[in-house]
Amino acid sequence: MSVLPVVRRDNERWDDMADILRIRDLEVEFVLPHMRVKAVDKVGFRIGAQETVALVGESGSGKTTISQAIMGILPDAATISGGSMIFADPKTPGTRVDLAMLDRKGAEMRAIRGGRISMIFQEPMSSLSPLHTIGDQICEAVRLHRKVGNTEAKELSADMLGLVGFPDPKRALRTYPFELSGGLRQRAMIAMALVCRPALLVADEPTTALDVTIQAQTLRLIKDLQSELHMSVLLITHDLGVVANMADRMVVIYNGRVVESGRTEDVFRNPGHLYTQSLLAAVPHFDMQAGERLKPLREIKPRLDGLLTLCSADGTASVPGAPETMSLASYGPGSGEAVLSVLHVNKSFAIRKSGWFGMDQQRFEALSDVSLTVNRGECLGLVGESGCGKTTLSKLIMRAMAPDSGSILFRGESGQMTELTYLDEDQLAPYRRRIQFVFQDPFGSLNPRMTVQDIISEPMLIHNIGDADYRQRMVLELMEVVGLDPRFLNRYPHSFSGGQRQRIGIARALCLRPDLLIFDEPTSALDVSVQAQILNLLKDLKDQLKLTYLFISHNLAVVDYIADRIAVMCAGRIVETAPREALFRDPIHPYTQALLNAVPFADLDHPLDFSKIVEGKASNPRSWPAPFTIDNLSDPRMVQLSDGHFVRMTRPDYQEIAV
Repeated sequence: MSVLPVVRRDNERWDDMADILRIRDLEVEFVLPHMRVKAVDKVGFRIGAQETVALVGESGSGKTTISQAIMGILPDAATISGGSMIFADPKTPGTRVDLAMLDRKGAEMRAIRGGRISMIFQEPMSSLSPLHTIGDQICEAVRLHRKVGNTEAKELSADMLGLVGFPDPKRALRTYPFELSGGLRQRAMIAMALVCRPALLVADEPTTALDVTIQAQTLRLIKDLQSELHMSVLLITHDLGVVANMADRMVVIYNGRVVESGRTEDVFRNPGHLYTQSLLAAVPHFDMQAGERLKPLREIKPRLDGLLTLCSADGTASVPGAPETMSLASYGPGSGEAVLSVLHVNKSFAIRKSGWFGMDQQRFEALSDVSLTVNRGECLGLVGESGCGKTTLSKLIMRAMAPDSGSILFRGESGQMTELTYLDEDQLAPYRRRIQFVFQDPFGSLNPRMTVQDIISEPMLIHNIGDADYRQRMVLELMEVVGLDPRFLNRYPHSFSGGQRQRIGIARALCLRPDLLIFDEPTSALDVSVQAQILNLLKDLKDQLKLTYLFISHNLAVVDYIADRIAVMCAGRIVETAPREALFRDPIHPYTQALLNAVPFADLDHPLDFSKIVEGKASNPRSWPAPFTIDNLSDPRMVQLSDGHFVRMTRPDYQEIAV
């Protein structure tokens, strides 16, 4: 793909003084002890006044390196070996500065960095100091670039916090980052970046770690502030839905080089480069046809025939997760027999708050009256914002913690549904083999001191399954199943890409031949093409191995692609559950409608309607209209509207049914 010609559509005018930034033939090299690596190779693009330009590409393509070069914050091992970056500050008309020629630590670069060009980073928690208040950090940015006193700096900081949507800006000045939600931390970082009213904002994956509703609010905020502050935006992202809704022009980067650039509308409607076409084909969307698959840049080739049969511990052939001969009634909606049934589960946590008379202990209700069923051979998608209780529910199912009340039933080896809530550790041991977990962070969930061989075989050692020869054959088999080369078994996790590490996690979860696999945001940290690889792999494994999934995510397009049924969770409650087609065709609950309204489509014909994005009210049960309101006077139950479609609402004309 890299040998194809560069596709340009926008007749770049390098002498146009209306451009804020013009990059031409930029080259960045990393000088390592035994080699030189060219991370950016003759990159050129321009950013006009009050224009949004999106820099698009996979991880490792050079996007962040370009942004670091613009900001003068390249690592010590990196050097700009060629090209120019001409910055024309509107505040000083007629003057142009080549950022590539400035000393990174010099006074002129420091004045531009943060003052005239600011940056928003991908992860707000790690980018903000945990030891200083939000007010101290924003005031520091003000005092670095303006000659103001402490009082005026605090006033400017409070004004900016109000501008980015903090409900009580003066109180927010005294808060620490850990006291804020992910969305508010991102707003605090935006306030810090914009408090000096820069001419150019560089946003490096500003919404990757955010929920779909918070992402939509952040995108709308950036658009509003761009209009009010008359600034330009360089948006670095791999989310083509964000690009379609935010960018005037886009620049596609592959392997450190620009392969296509032009107006967003032109590139989306008629992509000229094979790499751009592949990126667009890898994005899940809601109008996919039955049987249609995502098309990643590099397809995984799992061997699901011939090598599919994994030997069991006693030497007999079996397929992991294959349905056993059972004839028990199904719990709840859906077809087939239930593997897992959660009934009216509640969970709360103690919160200590200081008061006038010492510590005052209160309780936070994490889950309230949660009921759901996962049937054998299906994938149940569980969607909702961060903090709604999805991960807490998964921990209860895994019995990493116990519920306050309610039942968690799981179909055991006997074929009978067994109550897990009251089992002790010894009684739970057989069930821990049958329920396995795949985590969100593919790197943090793997032990960096263990080889792939040890990581995949460890669960079999813990549960004393098979002998050394059996475990070796199982590991080799699973490497083939998830599309990894068995020659990599002696490598450590750091030598693999994010998608490869996630496949190692999947292989580890499969080694015990579980009845139920729980996936907690397994693709949220991955590029769009790697995400397509993993999703296709999971669909193939589910179909061929007859696996059962509980798939937790906040990405509705991903859930729509992989799930058979979907349950929507908000504020610790299941508010709607339905077959995938019914939920997206006819969402009933206002929270479900808000989630769908906040999804940015990678489609110019379905733009994001920012007017329908309600700040904070969509996830507040007290603000929902009747008959959905949940407060001290109203406590709706799940009612059935149609076959398999349940909604939490108060409707006397419908029969209330626990699902």
